[in-house]
Amino acid sequence: MINENFIIKGHHKTNYTSIYNSFAQDNSINLELRGFGLYLLSKPSDWMINPYSLRKELNIGKDKVSKLLNDLIKHGYMFKFQRDGVFMKKGELKNIFYFSDDKELLNKTTEIFKSPNKLMQLSMSENPVPELPALVTPTTENQKHTNKDVIKNNNNKNITTSSEIPIKLYLSSYLDNRTIANLLSARPDITIEEFNILYELAKAEKEGNYCESLEACLIRAAAGKWTFNHNKSLKKNGSNNDNAKTTRILKNRLEHFLEYYNNSSSSPKEILNSFSKDCEKFKVESEELFNFYYNLLEEKLESN
Repeated sequence: MINENFIIKGHHKTNYTSIYNSFAQDNSINLELRGFGLYLLSKPSDWMINPYSLRKELNIGKDKVSKLLNDLIKHGYMFKFQRDGVFMKKGELKNIFYFSDDKELLNKTTEIFKSPNKLMQLSMSENPVPELPALVTPTTENQKHTNKDVIKNNNNKNITTSSEIPIKLYLSSYLDNRTIANLLSARPDITIEEFNILYELAKAEKEGNYCESLEACLIRAAAGKWTFNHNKSLKKNGSNNDNAKTTRILKNRLEHFLEYYNNSSSSPKEILNSFSKDCEKFKVESEELFNFYYNLLEEKLESN
């Protein structure tokens, strides 16, 4: 007998996506927007909608991502909440996006943002995120697939890497716009990892009364025009110009060995040993910088 089921559906019990038919069959939105919405629905509930991450994952441009997000907002399937910078913690995103394939559920969930009195209470709370209505069905999400830990700030220095978040957005958590402009003018190719090294060193200079302004010290250090006085090992190794050169070498070797690892059968331990020997060959003398990039390489190898 001929099978008359033309839409063949699997009966999955885990790692599948449920979609509301009203969204899937909404002819007021085009197929591209429905596909984008389906992609978002495939993510866990705690997956932060970060435009930069979407550009990277979907391999599309900034304008395209903005249009897709704005179109979802226009058609009532997405809500954007812009947080007051006064209540933000370091590393948090200013614009928070909420998406649902159910307009009624979205409006109910984000209602708290639209009431001035409730919004004031929300701003004073530690975690300004509304609670979703309780679900009585078991979760269908892949709990390992989340970017929650990437977006949130971590005071234990397990920081977001430059591949996960735009440098300007990250810098805005530490510096004002004028300082950011001057810093990027002095070092246009600076990464988040390199910034964190310089920032910690500049903080130590300020705390040791070796400079009057942390920001000015940071900018001059980025330009290679500052010698850090608080750290004897850095003084012994020479000027900050030498330190900047060492950073470039280590960054280059890290990228080299990551690429080599992806195209070879070597183990992470073998790669790390080769990295150490390579640093000896290049005469990397700064133990602080070597340890930082060694640990960073180890972390990246483990995540691959």
